Amino acid sequence: MEKVKELERKIIRAAVILLGALIVIAALLLQRITVVLGLIFGGAIAILNFIELSRTLQRAVHKAPADASAYTTFKYFIRFALSGVVLYVAAVNDQVDFLATIVGLLSVKLVVYATNLFDDKNFFKRIFKRKED
Repeated sequence: MEKVKELERKIIRAAVILLGALIVIAALLLQRITVVLGLIFGGAIAILNFIELSRTLQRAVHKAPADASAYTTFKYFIRFALSGVVLYVAAVNDQVDFLATIVGLLSVKLVVYATNLFDDKNFFKRIFKRKED
């Protein structure tokens, strides 16, 4: 269980760093507060959704299979609806950039993909290994 919490912290930390870098780049290059607010808005919701996903899975493990399935499905739809509400608010609100909100919502997903891709040292060894038959 401690490994799961450690991985969760690692992913959240990396997502915050990614969002921070994107916010700094957006602030310096684009100089539009709406983009910064969109990144913050989408990124905060993405991190909260990720934390909720982690807690949902930790609770579902201790339930009977049928109860766990119903519980995780219900929680999935709650997170999905929350993301929909965030996108709707970003679409109708002129103070938040819609595309930046989408990038913020995808930040945790990008970190998870990058973590799985770049943590495997053998992956790079296999790529650069010459096949001498």
